Amino acid sequence: MKILKKNVALMAVLFSVAAGIAFPVPAQAFEREEEVGRYLGAARKQQMEEEAREAVKNGEERVFWLAPLDEDGRTAVGLYGGIPSGAVFYSSVDQVWQPLKENIVYPSSVHQVGAKTGTVYISWENGRGNLFSYTADQYEEIVDMVSRFKEEYIRDDMTDFEREMQIVQYLVANVTYPYDRYLAGLDTREDHNAYGALVRGEAVCEGYAEAFCWLADSCGLKTRFVYGNYDNELHDWNMVNLDGQWYQIDITSDDTIERNGVRNGYGWGNLRNKYLNLTDSQMGRDHQWQPLEKMACRSGTYGPGAVAEYLKKKRK
Repeated sequence: MKILKKNVALMAVLFSVAAGIAFPVPAQAFEREEEVGRYLGAARKQQMEEEAREAVKNGEERVFWLAPLDEDGRTAVGLYGGIPSGAVFYSSVDQVWQPLKENIVYPSSVHQVGAKTGTVYISWENGRGNLFSYTADQYEEIVDMVSRFKEEYIRDDMTDFEREMQIVQYLVANVTYPYDRYLAGLDTREDHNAYGALVRGEAVCEGYAEAFCWLADSCGLKTRFVYGNYDNELHDWNMVNLDGQWYQIDITSDDTIERNGVRNGYGWGNLRNKYLNLTDSQMGRDHQWQPLEKMACRSGTYGPGAVAEYLKKKRK
């Protein structure tokens, strides 16, 4: 699938470290634009802003930031690859220099709010540094949908596996792949994120994968984005941790209700169970990705057999 490009650029501080120049003041002291200009220099500041504006024309999201150094003089690292706390940043989304207002931490993500704009930047623990940005209104709409899901579908006594299956069945019942738009090259930004999936009910694989992360976070399940290839195209899916073991899961490929204009009739409680809770070797038969050794998927406890039994009980 085609992926709208998202890039995060660490600027200024990295150059300062390489040149052996001490960072003179904490980044949070940069609250006014003229202070940023004095530190970066007018030319460098303007270049960064122009690159951010150019990214918009190319369908990209870029974030530039000035971050404080840690006690060893190294660039501060943002939680889950997000914007470092204490940083002041400029994004292609807002195009204004601002510090963070707050960080909201979940099992597999950090949600960061811009102090001036209220835009929420979400970084999932995916090892790729991508940020998903939402206006304050969009964010609240997603939060509302996630809260409704949790209230209606999740009980405190559910196992990790049962929670995961509820998430899967909710998504396949409520999200449709917009094939016509995708094939025509008209897929939108919202098609590639959780807003499209959870609020509008339409998303491509990137939207499915992020929506899965949102719902898993709300249930206390750890998850990961996986970026790779499937059917000779760029593709996104997930890994999920159940009872301490990691599993591969590609909801988009297992459902999508409609493919190339043909209704397949999967949907709620009627999955084909081909890409749910696989091991790395099983997923590797037709998916390619960069393996994560510390999160290798080897367990078959909640694999296709367990999924089949669960779906059988749900149909009764």
